[in-house]
Amino acid sequence: MITGSDLLQISLARVNMDRSDLEAAGVIDPGHEGDKAWSNFGRDMDTFILKLPEGRRAALAAMISARGQGKTPVANRLEHLFVR
Repeated sequence: MITGSDLLQISLARVNMDRSDLEAAGVIDPGHEGDKAWSNFGRDMDTFILKLPEGRRAALAAMISARGQGKTPVANRLEHLFVR
């Protein structure tokens, strides 16, 4: 079940994402390969999300979840190196 706090977290994450965040999380390809995806994201974020392959949609969800926990995508992936 999604709560009001969840909706707020999702909305805040969506409006505060930049290209480097999406690239680091594996949602879009870095560099020239990601130009069209980045353009589509900026033009119509909802349709962009609907058309994402499942793996990339899962990466986006993980990125949003990590932001809610105060982690960036890169920090979230590297956390295992520092936590014992």
